[in-house]
Amino acid sequence: MRNWKLPLLLGCFIVQLVINLIFYGFPAIMFSGIVPESLYPKIAWSLPVLIIVYFLLAMASLYYLGISPRPKRGRLLGSAYFAFGALGSAWVILQTLTSTETPLLPIAFGIWFVSSIGGIVSLWLLEEKVPDAVAAAIIAFLGISAFISAATAQWVVTDYYIHVHMNESIPRNATIVVEHPVEMPPPNLTNSS
Repeated sequence: MRNWKLPLLLGCFIVQLVINLIFYGFPAIMFSGIVPESLYPKIAWSLPVLIIVYFLLAMASLYYLGISPRPKRGRLLGSAYFAFGALGSAWVILQTLTSTETPLLPIAFGIWFVSSIGGIVSLWLLEEKVPDAVAAAIIAFLGISAFISAATAQWVVTDYYIHVHMNESIPRNATIVVEHPVEMPPPNLTNSS
């Protein structure tokens, strides 16, 4: 029987990579849920940095499992990556079960959770080296994914701080466009016919 552990591990990385490339704001949602609400106003600015570090864990894991074979270090870094993913996705799933969000969000995070658990299991069962070319390709796409997610997170953080500085004078779910205001005349109700 062919070894199933390597394809399972690579599949877990690829599934999460594809989900993040399709829904590029995934880690921002996860970290917004993991960070305690009382601490969030003080460290919200670091959300893009946390996302970059999160993906660096995956990239370093693949590097040590393939290109520079140090499997123990690769397993530890990969386990940290998948553990944060499992914790964050479980938290988001629990939060979305009580809200009226679209069912797509819990489904996508459910897939992320299952692939995180599968990734941890396959990491510790893996006995062979990840092929260099495959590791390099996944690392490159993870880097692109990390950049897109960090840029999206910066937008989320900017929007968050605008809400904070406006003292919640606007609804929490409002999206703020940062631009110079344009003067508009009031509607003329006498000419409406």
